[in-house]
Amino acid sequence: MFLKRLGIATAAATAVGTGTATASPPVHANARTRGRIDKLGQAIPEDAPRYTYGHVRKDGLYGAVSSFPRGGNDYGSTLYDLEDLENPTEVHRLETANEVTRSNNIKFDGTRDGLYYRTQEADGDGGLTGFEVIDYGWGEGTPEEPEIIAQVDTPNTGVHTLAEHPEEPIIYAIDKAASEPGIVPVDVSDPANPELAGLYGPPGYCHDCEVDPVRNVLHCAYIAGEFEGYAILDLEDPLAPTEIGRFDYDDHPDYTEIGTPGFEDCHQASFDPERGLAIVGDEVCAAPAIPGGKHVFDIGWDEGSLEDPKPIGFTHAPDARFQENFCFWTTHFHDVVHADGEVLLVDGGYRQGTWVANVTDPTNPVPTERYATDDRLDEAEDHSPGTPPYCWSAVYNEARDFVFASDTLTGAYTFDVSALPARGEDGGGPDGHYDLEAILERGE
Repeated sequence: MFLKRLGIATAAATAVGTGTATASPPVHANARTRGRIDKLGQAIPEDAPRYTYGHVRKDGLYGAVSSFPRGGNDYGSTLYDLEDLENPTEVHRLETANEVTRSNNIKFDGTRDGLYYRTQEADGDGGLTGFEVIDYGWGEGTPEEPEIIAQVDTPNTGVHTLAEHPEEPIIYAIDKAASEPGIVPVDVSDPANPELAGLYGPPGYCHDCEVDPVRNVLHCAYIAGEFEGYAILDLEDPLAPTEIGRFDYDDHPDYTEIGTPGFEDCHQASFDPERGLAIVGDEVCAAPAIPGGKHVFDIGWDEGSLEDPKPIGFTHAPDARFQENFCFWTTHFHDVVHADGEVLLVDGGYRQGTWVANVTDPTNPVPTERYATDDRLDEAEDHSPGTPPYCWSAVYNEARDFVFASDTLTGAYTFDVSALPARGEDGGGPDGHYDLEAILERGE
């Protein structure tokens, strides 16, 4: 475990022939790696819903979390006041349409305050499929008394995730289908009357996408269906994106062991805003199985490009192991943090809690500290998936330099992530941050 925590479980990926990644030990396996995480605050409201994705408004003053209904608790979104990062405060909790409509994702509007969007998928007959527009200050709604000003149906299976455009009144709704395009650009110039612009992208189950204003492209992760892998779409016309590059997972090996790159269940594609790199995460939820990890792709940093992305680095989560339970040790929603000359990845990694990897050398990602999002466990409601940590997402806010994370069971967290040297005997963080033995005893 000591060598693994220093990075032996990571791998450099070299594009050779088909571009398949090959494992090798880190260049500086015995050096003190930089990357810390410290908790700032937590909110775990009484009778909290089953939290999913957490997002932060651009100015860092509000956070929002989507959620699944459970046992009569039919809330679909919660808004938090984050002015005091040590004391996130619930401002409103808004019910979903009904007990069989879940919300997997939520995003603030990219150009205007007072609006957010939450997804809708059906858990049974009567469930809605699409997304809603929430006014919490744009029009007549307020943070305390929000108004649902639009509900939009989409043509496939319902909206799983959303991406906001940071410079245009546009969102991209991900409406999954196995053999049809599933990226739906939506003109939200008039938020009360969104206009769908059609279906775009490769056919297949697109899971997530992210707008990259630096390169004016859309990074897209396809988790299954006719195409599985990483696709890049040009946004010259933001309402009619066109594919310019892809990395097809079907041409590359599956996961076979911890520490060795595999290519399955492409879940999230994001980007490094200051370097020609993308970070692509896999969510292998199957059990028993080898869990998914994080790939670093060269999209202009060296020999790669937007037209021909090349995998050059890889890591599993720091304590990843053979997965006996659904999703426990796979990676999930992440973000990139630039701090004092270092580049850090922060991930909401289910059983791994919120964890950090140093990706300053993109060919050699090294996991550092992790924090178990299982605080105030005695206050957590007893509902699926059973016991925490079960961290769904981690999002970085540049304006106020903090990370907002959501745990399905123990609520919303704020963290400080810095480039100070990693602590602990194995670089995994100080005592009390993550008690692996206790977590394993709690149940695999």
